[in-house]
Formats: sequence, C-alpha cells, structure tokens
Amino acid sequence: GGKAIGASLFGLENRWGKLPVTMYPHSFIQEKAMTDYDMTSSPGRTYRYYTGTPLFAFGHGLSLTTYTLSCREGAPRSRDFTCTVWNTGDRSGDEVVQVYHSAQHLGHVDHPLPKRALIDFVRVTVPAGGSSDVSFHVAEDALKVVNKEGTRVLYPGRHTLIFSRGHGEENIFEVEVPKPKEELIFA
Repeated sequence: GGKAIGASLFGLENRWGKLPVTMYPHSFIQEKAMTDYDMTSSPGRTYRYYTGTPLFAFGHGLSLTTYTLSCREGAPRSRDFTCTVWNTGDRSGDEVVQVYHSAQHLGHVDHPLPKRALIDFVRVTVPAGGSSDVSFHVAEDALKVVNKEGTRVLYPGRHTLIFSRGHGEENIFEVEVPKPKEELIFA
C-alpha cells in the first residue's frame, strides 16, 4: 500500500515500463484526418508505418538506472543472435530487448511494407554494474510480411533485423533470404 507508493515516489524502488503505443506530436492531427484509419497513408499510423518523428516511440521506456546494449551474430546465416545488456547505473533493474524486422529493401512489391515490425522481445533483470546475456533465434517465419491478399509471404532478398531497447542505440544486422530453387518436374 502506502509504503510501496512511497518507495516508488522517493526512488527507493526501480519502477520502469515500456510504451505499448506511439505518441505523436501535435502536428499529427493536421497531417492526417482522425477519421482516416488507413495505417499506411501518409504520414502513417503506429510504429510500423509512421514516417514522422514521434514524441515517444512504441517500446520507449524509462528507468531509474541506465543501460547499454551490444548484440552479435552467431554462426553465419544461422539467424542466431546474442545480446548483452549492461547496467551502467548504480541500482538493479529490468530492461527489455526488442527485435524488429524491416523488409524495406526488397525492391518492388504491390503492397505497403512496414518500416519495422516487432518479432520478439525478452525482459531481463540486470544487477547494478553488471550484465546479462539474452539469446534470440529468428525463425524464417518471422521474416514474412503480409501481402495485399492478407497472406503471410516470405520474399527473397535483403531483410534487416534491428535489436533495440526502445530508444538509444540500435544494433542492425542484414540477413539474406535466397530465391527458392525451381523444382524440375519430369513427366
């Protein structure tokens, strides 16, 4: 009750959180009619399609401590990654490592592609002055995008994986999806 609220108000507890929405600047209401629910029409809606600079982005969060993030890829083409979260502050806390997929460099497709889409996340507790590792395997299914018929499709080409804390530095990796091999059918 009261003791818990007091501990939070006076910084004795490290309360934190991440935004589940994008906070737009005031100018957004002049740029897009509130009755226009098309996510992709300029300037876009949600973190997936918004092309402006948000006041606070989806996944942004605050803490009473500070962190840095560094990620590395495992074996080539394995789509295995390990991220290290360092707590550079003087109190323990939790951080969330978020993994986004971007397929903006695929070339011409007949439907909008999101700027990024959240495909995975892990919450990790990190002691003051310490570090914690988190591992991710990005399955091929996570690289699919929804086409104009509403079907999830895996496009060949260059895909981007973005590892983030929701703000600050991002770790970016390119992965290549090969073109499917043509099957020869003999009659």
